Amino acid sequence: MPPMHHTAFYVREQLLNEYCFTREGFEAPYSTLYLYHPPTSEVERKPYKEASWGVLEKRDNPLLQRRHFRSSKNHPQGNFINGRTPLAFNDDLTYGLCHPGEVTPDFFANNDADELFFVAAGEVEIQSLFGKLPLVPGDYLIVPRSCPYRFKFSNPPKLIYVEAKQSLSIPMEFINDHGQLKMEAPYSERSFTCPEWDAELMEGDAPVAIVRKRQGTFTHTSYAQNYFKMTGWDGYVYPYAINLKNIQPKTGRVHLPPVSHLTFAGGGFAVMSFLPRVLDFDENAIPCPFYHSSVDCDELLFYYSGDFTSRKTIERGSISYHPSGIPHGPHPGAYQKSIGLKHTNEQAVMVDTFAPLFLTRQSEALEDLDYPTSWQENPS
Repeated sequence: MPPMHHTAFYVREQLLNEYCFTREGFEAPYSTLYLYHPPTSEVERKPYKEASWGVLEKRDNPLLQRRHFRSSKNHPQGNFINGRTPLAFNDDLTYGLCHPGEVTPDFFANNDADELFFVAAGEVEIQSLFGKLPLVPGDYLIVPRSCPYRFKFSNPPKLIYVEAKQSLSIPMEFINDHGQLKMEAPYSERSFTCPEWDAELMEGDAPVAIVRKRQGTFTHTSYAQNYFKMTGWDGYVYPYAINLKNIQPKTGRVHLPPVSHLTFAGGGFAVMSFLPRVLDFDENAIPCPFYHSSVDCDELLFYYSGDFTSRKTIERGSISYHPSGIPHGPHPGAYQKSIGLKHTNEQAVMVDTFAPLFLTRQSEALEDLDYPTSWQENPS
């Protein structure tokens, strides 16, 4: 790395190319990379027609009701670029499943959105412009907008993905005025894993291809030389990961609302993590969630592991969808049975949106049609 930005930097008499990867023009976080080849040296651009999730089709006039989707019914398909199954979307995000069945040598850069992945099953290694990062079940991964990356794996993994069309970050209320995570935040700087140097990717000189998504259209871009060959980088923009086990849950005297389990903040949505924890300690506390009607939020809840005592018919990999304005909470019987419980071991990931979601046509094949009737209380 040169000692100063924007100065000539030679390696074995070759002038390297300074590449600034910026956010919000030049006013927000950025990273600076030193590349052997200009990042503008593509030799071919052509349509990438294998992916069809760039433009989404919504269901026709679905009934307003609580819904349940079984992600286990979504079989591995395609690669991590073309094998995605979107379930719901609005102007702020797209939410879906990524169950790739095969590895592709192509990289992917989403110019439309930051991306959040949650690893539900399997082990994955991400290779990106900023290095490699191993992922295991229970990991969240954030990939910044426009960052080229690809997934490598031996066995097909199962991931949830969210496209954040505005922004996605650590909530500002977790950060003090000096940029450090506060002590009351649910994690610290040491909770995260960051990219490592990837000699295989960054020191070779083989041709590469990057599929770029912009305004829902996919373009396959080829480079005759290694786009990723570099001497190093520094900065504040790069992919990073955190595992559920490194997030500290909160508990209280009585049941805390979902916002107490906030993990990430996006433009128009929030991400919460429900984790094993000691339950409420008041002697009259009801640990089960109280009935509520979130009149300004749509809720998608992915059940990752544990005993889901508040829900019937729910299994690992289930996704419940509760649209705004429809009361929901524990299933009949669960409210009373929760009294006296001292611990919970369930793990779940929730996305709350502040604008209504549209369901996709692809979601129909995964839906449990009996779920709405499971809320009916049996007459005594």
